[in-house]
Amino acid sequence: MNHPDFPLVMALQNYMPVALSALGLIWIAQMIRATHAAAGRLAFAGAALIILAGTLKATWKLVMSLVRQDLPLLSQSLFPLIAPGFTCVAWALFLSKQMRARNGQGAVVWLPPVLVGAAALLFALALAVTRPDRTWVFVLIGVATVANVVLASLLIHSALQQRNGLAAGLFALNLVITFALSGIAGMPNKSLEVHWVEQIISTISNAGFAWAAWMLGHPRPAALQPRLT
Repeated sequence: MNHPDFPLVMALQNYMPVALSALGLIWIAQMIRATHAAAGRLAFAGAALIILAGTLKATWKLVMSLVRQDLPLLSQSLFPLIAPGFTCVAWALFLSKQMRARNGQGAVVWLPPVLVGAAALLFALALAVTRPDRTWVFVLIGVATVANVVLASLLIHSALQQRNGLAAGLFALNLVITFALSGIAGMPNKSLEVHWVEQIISTISNAGFAWAAWMLGHPRPAALQPRLT
C-alpha cells in the first residue's frame, strides 16, 4: 500500500485524539473502580491496551513523517490490542452495573474477557499463518466492534439513568463516528486531505467522548438536574 508523505504537523496532531480518548477511558475506569474494585482493575487494563494501540498507530505516522520508514508492527498492532481492550472495558462496566444491582455480590471478573480475547487472537493468528490475505484483521475488527457497541450501549444507559441526555448523545455520536471512520480507514491509498478529515473528525469525536465520560463520573446533584414534565 502506498502512503502519502505525512507532514510533521499532521503526525503530531494525530496524538491529540489518542490523548482525548485516554482521558475518557481513564475517567470511565475510575467510575467503575468506585463501584467495584476488581472490575476497576480490569477496566484500567483494557484502557491501557486501547491507549497503547492508539499511541503505536500515531507513532507509526510520526516515523513515516520523519524518516519515511514503514514499520508494520506499529500500524498493524491496532486491532490485536483494541479487540481485547474494548472487551475488558465493556465487561468491567457491565459487571460494575450488575454488582450495584446485586449489592456487591461476588462474580467472575477476569475470566470471560480473557477467554474471549485469547480466542479471538488465536483464531486471528491461525488465519494470518494459513491465509495470504488479511482475513485475520476482520476477525479482530468484528470482536472490537461488538465490544465497542456493548460499551457504548452501557454508557448511554448509565447516562440516561443519571438523566444526562447530553452525555448519552455524545456517547451515541462517538459510536456513529467510529463506524464512519472505520469505513474511511479501509480506503486504499488515501490522500493527505482524507487523512486530515479523518484526524479532525476523530479529534472532535474523542473530545465529546472525554466530556461525556467526565460528566458520567461527576454526576450533577439531583437539585441541578432538569425535571421531566
